Amino acid sequence: MPDSRRPHATIKRTSTRLPPHGFTRSVAATGPKSGLLNFTLALVSQNISGLHATLLDVSDPASANYGKHLSKSEVAQFVAPKLESTQAVTSWLKSHGITLTSQSPAGDMLRIQIPLAKANQIFNANFSAYVHDATDATMWRTMTYGVDDSVADHLSFVYPTTQFIPPPTRNITVKAIGRSPTVTRAGSKRDAATECAKGVTPSCLQALYNIPAAPATASKNSLVVSGFDGEVANKTDLKSFLLQERPDFTTGDFVVQAIDGGSTTGQGTTEASLDIQYTVGVATNVATTFVSVGTDNDDGCLAGFLDLVQMLMNMEDPPLVLTTSYAFDESSFQDEPEIAQKLCNAYAQLGLRGTSVLFAAGDGGVSGADSNTNCNGAPFVPTFPATCPYVTVVGSTQGISPETAAPFSAGGFSNIFARLDYQKDAIDTYLKQIGNMNASLFNATGRGYPDVSAQGINFLVTVAGEQKSVSGTSASSPTFAAVIALLNDKRLNAGQSSLGFLNPFLYSNGVAALNDITSGSNPGCGTEGFPALTGWDAVTGLGTPDYNKLLAAVGGGTTVTTGIAATGVSSTATHASSAGTIGTTATSTSSTATQASSTGTIGTMATSTSSTGTITSGSTSASRPSSVALSDPTGATRAKGLEQAFEGGLSTGLGMIQHAVESGLAPLRGLGNL
Repeated sequence: MPDSRRPHATIKRTSTRLPPHGFTRSVAATGPKSGLLNFTLALVSQNISGLHATLLDVSDPASANYGKHLSKSEVAQFVAPKLESTQAVTSWLKSHGITLTSQSPAGDMLRIQIPLAKANQIFNANFSAYVHDATDATMWRTMTYGVDDSVADHLSFVYPTTQFIPPPTRNITVKAIGRSPTVTRAGSKRDAATECAKGVTPSCLQALYNIPAAPATASKNSLVVSGFDGEVANKTDLKSFLLQERPDFTTGDFVVQAIDGGSTTGQGTTEASLDIQYTVGVATNVATTFVSVGTDNDDGCLAGFLDLVQMLMNMEDPPLVLTTSYAFDESSFQDEPEIAQKLCNAYAQLGLRGTSVLFAAGDGGVSGADSNTNCNGAPFVPTFPATCPYVTVVGSTQGISPETAAPFSAGGFSNIFARLDYQKDAIDTYLKQIGNMNASLFNATGRGYPDVSAQGINFLVTVAGEQKSVSGTSASSPTFAAVIALLNDKRLNAGQSSLGFLNPFLYSNGVAALNDITSGSNPGCGTEGFPALTGWDAVTGLGTPDYNKLLAAVGGGTTVTTGIAATGVSSTATHASSAGTIGTTATSTSSTATQASSTGTIGTMATSTSSTGTITSGSTSASRPSSVALSDPTGATRAKGLEQAFEGGLSTGLGMIQHAVESGLAPLRGLGNL
């Protein structure tokens, strides 16, 4: 029987203050909705510096190792905890009769689910419900907590405990508009200026940024859009949108996957509709998945960020592009930065696996994720995950001739993460240009963001059957992500690796392939914010994409003429649909090819050479093309669907660490996946 006595504890976090501004203790709540609280236990990793160094090496075009991404087990070795740490924590859990529900590939993040009373006992805590006033989100927190002396030095943090982090912002401006006439494809910069003045559409972006309309064909290409807090992407809305805005590609589709009780069906909502319609609608025929992260964790979304990244890390072949249009204020993490650092390192792991991770910068200018006046006369408010140096952050622009900074585009410098060498010269140049402007209001040594930008105002979107105009960096990130997905398509077809972590490339070979934005600013906190100037700036980054120039810079093949489908490939080739898959695509030389379907696999490809026949489908290896061999000796690993990756039961890795809980034995490093 487990010891029911209250454990002797070393206090890891103590707060003697009242809850932070904006939170109110709820006296009505008697317990979490499910009766259980979910906790993430973060163990101290061994070799984070090695993770960072290797990621920067394989992401640097000047390195001989460029593009040589690593396998799941290889990456896990960098972040795995020491054997003694795993043994201490698993033995401690065993002593309290607690079993694991999931773990990261390296075993550095463990997930448990326990009743409220048990949480109070083992963490020496007094958990209560707190309501975030602005969003009405309920979170269970404690003002103090502790863990046993035997594990205190082995844990980086336990979440949620004393962390009061408001839900992320998905701030977008929306207005209803009338239905516009069916578009005619733009074919020049002049056409783009005319069309984009009415509203930004996929064809507008294609003309403005030289993005091809021809369908992508690489079988292992993939793009994931993450959504939180009940956002729903509706397939009927997408079909209506494509009929209106992409009449040359009306068969675009996407897969929906839910974790933490996310929504898979229902009336479309604005953020999800925007993200899906401008990934599917711009990254023509790239297999796209919308991951809906729910609120079953009683946490206000941050646990959803942890769950999502853990799910992706547990996949043998994670998506090649991930875009997220949500942002926190970094200041919410400053008292306890370990969670931000853990998430940032998880994104670094995805980058080392070959995933390009993109985030919207936020919509508050220099005042944070959302515009506010609370910082007037105070230092600027950076956003997170934008300040993580291992993600690519997208700001917003407006206008055509010239293209200028959108005033809401968040940008600035981190107070948690240091600036890395890849952007040192660019930021040094910028700081010299602005001189003493706002000098006391930001950390000049911090990581600067955004990295790049794209259009962000007046995007036409179909939501619940109605056409709306949407603005925000939430529009810019999926746009840039779509460009990267199309570049990956060319590289994969040429036998090259995916682009992976983008920033070292963008700040070197990529600079000349971007449109420099030199006017505008991002006001906030009672100031004019940062100005857009020649070169990198803290409003628009390095600038907006030019697909043809980027394609030449990444070495993915020949450029294409804007708006013209490749010879011999039908512009109406269907997009394959699958249940729980990433990396499924359909290609055809026939305009009548039917839709391909697969279930629970990654890398399924359907092709057809008949002008009247149907597509046949078959499975291909789930391993993506790469210039480095994976650790799997067969060269091909068994693929998993998203649902399997997150909820597939006790796999080798979980089974081994679970055995450690039950027997007191510690598992080996780099264990298997969920």
